[in-house]
Amino acid sequence: MTHQRTGIQGYQRILVATDFSAYADAALSQAVWLARRTGATLAVAHVLPDLRREATSGSYWAKLDQLYGEGEQFEDFEREVRLASETKMRRLVANLNAVDLDVTVETLLGDPFVAITHAVQHGGYDLVLAGTRGLAAWEQFLIGSTAKRLIRKCPASVWIVKSEQVGPPKAVLAATDFSDVSRQAVLEGLGIAHQAAADFHLLHVVDSIDVPEDIISRIPKGSSLRREIDEEAKHRLDAFIESLDTEPEKVQRHLSWGTPWQEVGRLAQHLNIDLISLGTVGRSGVKGLLLGNTAEKVLGTCDCGILTVKPADFVSPITPPS
Repeated sequence: MTHQRTGIQGYQRILVATDFSAYADAALSQAVWLARRTGATLAVAHVLPDLRREATSGSYWAKLDQLYGEGEQFEDFEREVRLASETKMRRLVANLNAVDLDVTVETLLGDPFVAITHAVQHGGYDLVLAGTRGLAAWEQFLIGSTAKRLIRKCPASVWIVKSEQVGPPKAVLAATDFSDVSRQAVLEGLGIAHQAAADFHLLHVVDSIDVPEDIISRIPKGSSLRREIDEEAKHRLDAFIESLDTEPEKVQRHLSWGTPWQEVGRLAQHLNIDLISLGTVGRSGVKGLLLGNTAEKVLGTCDCGILTVKPADFVSPITPPS
């Protein structure tokens, strides 16, 4: 199924991954709010890591059935677990008064990030929401595990919720390097800010080691290198904002020097940002890697939510389900 890019217009199909923790509940709450604002359909998914391991950790007779029987007890166990999972997800939806929305629930099997990626590939979701910390007995959503893998390999945009607090964001920060993927990240962040009536901030970081040679060659003799690069960056940032489908005065612009992930984190803390929107880029044509790991470093160092957006031509290294 073709993956749709919706940008500032909003999302059409949203998938929420839950492990029934407080962080996952916050992600579901955000998804319900966003689905109401955009008219998107909503799917709630719970991933069971290994049903057979769960079954064989049960009764003595279940283990014997696994070893010598025809698996009837395992099939009964799987049905019971699926029913309990889906009943719990429906209860969550009802508790959020979301029964008016187009909501489906599904229990998935396998490694969480693979199962979620397969669901996106099969269902054509354009946004995935997930929490960063799971229950003590289900540690797949720890930073450095499922969250990072979804950012690297899931073809949809991924919103990682890093707080138990619920409610629409009040301040959104997007970062741009003027690439196509960062433009898409800006549009998606801008769309969420618009739906939430939130302040929208746009940051461009001048990384001195990446200053283009053509800019350096055009600097007049005796002129300040820093000043000329600043002026060039301001001009490009203004032109970038003018090209967006929004009123320029609603975009609070920021220009800084330094390492991108550090500057994003510094500004996010200074402005009490609730959501950061970033583009992810494949490095040297190797699928699944991030340019400079900026998004991953921001994920690991910032306390707010992180929205990561893939390039339009991104192909997941996870083989789609047959």
